[in-house]
Amino acid sequence: MRRIYDMRLAGTAYGQIAAALNREGITSPRVYWSRINGKDGCKAAQLWTYATVKTILHNEVYKGTLLMNHTGTRSYKDHTQIDKPEIEWIRHEALHEAIVTAEEWETVQKINEAASLRSVGRQEPTPKLFTGKLVCADCKTPLCANAETQHRKNGTKKRYVSYFCGTYGKSGRSVCSWHRIYEQTLTQIVIAEIRTQAQAVTVNEAAVVDRLKRKIADYDEQRLADAKQEISKLRRRVLELETMTAKLYEDKYSGAVSESTFMVLTQKNEQERLAKAEHLDALLSEVDKAQQKTAAIQNWTAIIRKYLNLQDLDRTTIDELIDHIEVGERTVVDGQRRQDIKVFYRFVGLVE
Repeated sequence: MRRIYDMRLAGTAYGQIAAALNREGITSPRVYWSRINGKDGCKAAQLWTYATVKTILHNEVYKGTLLMNHTGTRSYKDHTQIDKPEIEWIRHEALHEAIVTAEEWETVQKINEAASLRSVGRQEPTPKLFTGKLVCADCKTPLCANAETQHRKNGTKKRYVSYFCGTYGKSGRSVCSWHRIYEQTLTQIVIAEIRTQAQAVTVNEAAVVDRLKRKIADYDEQRLADAKQEISKLRRRVLELETMTAKLYEDKYSGAVSESTFMVLTQKNEQERLAKAEHLDALLSEVDKAQQKTAAIQNWTAIIRKYLNLQDLDRTTIDELIDHIEVGERTVVDGQRRQDIKVFYRFVGLVE
């Protein structure tokens, strides 16, 4: 904890402190608590984060002060934890050995306050074009949006929006990497991808639907036809067995068959009927799912073909078409920068 305060006194930001601790494998407070209490912490809790560091750098306990009654419940009936007003707090000064001096702690608070004041004039975060739709291809964490301002030599300014991995933002490179992409670049990629798929559907919809059926529904037309034929056979056989069992009851009461023969035959019929009925239910469920997926595919082709000549991308179009987009890390291959972007559509997922 002493080192965290030293880094802050040197002007290091919360996120940079968290990243440094993660790089060096320093045990996080959550992991330490879990080990002491014999519990397994979740993977995310094993990391130092921006929020963890910020909490430590605002906590008076590190200057030797014990703070009590700062939290509590709403009432004896409502046990929801709330933060109490500062007037109700109870402070015990110099109750235990301090990690930092009172002067150092106060200096850190001034640094914290100055950082907060610098952010006051910033615009409130607003949803960006791809907010909630981007996922890191490696750690599967949602990407965060970031607004940037470029100051040009002629005195003008230009604003950009970029996205980066949320895990990287909270805990640094030791956990995941940057995965940064600019909104303008991503927009061009997504427009081109949508137009490509729309063109494929327009040129040969049947081929696209057939390919998606094999990939998504795991069914082709012949397999579906065979399953339906098998369903018809099973239904007929189940009905025959039920009719045979009913006839056996008549024969039993008329004396045409003995009690022992009746028991053997009805038991045999029922065993077969249950097996056939179970197989029938499984096939019906399988065909129903395949038909639902086929309907989803047809729904997607009807929607995507509308965007053959798409020029501009807005949130309405994104919500109608896209479930999520996976963003890979930028790499350099043969001197060329590359970044793998995978668009997962609603109804059909990734279309390759």
